[in-house]
Amino acid sequence: MLRICEGSIADENLLSREGTHTQDDEDSYNGTTGEIKEKKLVLAPAQTTLAAGIDEDDEEIILTAPVFDDPSHPYIIVVSGANSETMKIIGGFGTNNLVVTRGDSPISASADDSVFNAYTYENITIQASGDETGWFRYAPDVAGSPGEYGASLSPPNCTNPKTYSYTFWREVTAPIIAAQRKGDTRHKTNFESFEYAA
Repeated sequence: MLRICEGSIADENLLSREGTHTQDDEDSYNGTTGEIKEKKLVLAPAQTTLAAGIDEDDEEIILTAPVFDDPSHPYIIVVSGANSETMKIIGGFGTNNLVVTRGDSPISASADDSVFNAYTYENITIQASGDETGWFRYAPDVAGSPGEYGASLSPPNCTNPKTYSYTFWREVTAPIIAAQRKGDTRHKTNFESFEYAA
């Protein structure tokens, strides 16, 4: 479950849930003269925090955001200080309340401790989806500025979901057209995913 967000992966402004394209990348452009705009975005595995603490016996956990909504990726990692535990979600996908199967060495964790999607990702690509794919270009972030733009982007592999975050830029060039609203300007991510061995 790789996600694209504006600014920080912790932001609520989620732009992509890999492959489902459920949210538009919204902006306003001058169609009289045409306009070019850039936006900095972040790609990272789905992640949130615990809304309440857990002990070694709890099989229900409460999250601050319902980010784990894909039953094909049921494994998560709870990190508390130097300790971590991989758990399997067995109920509550897409909600704040998850039912889990605990790992071999259960830990206690506190509210605000981090929870990550427990997968690595390879062969990642980012590109536009929808009728206006020709308007979009993507570039890696180079010291806070966009690097070289292209029609798609191939970020590095995600080998550790607890630390992976990839900053990049999207550029949109609006052609000279009459005023209209485009409702399917969305980003698409493709990848191969593998269970993470913590």
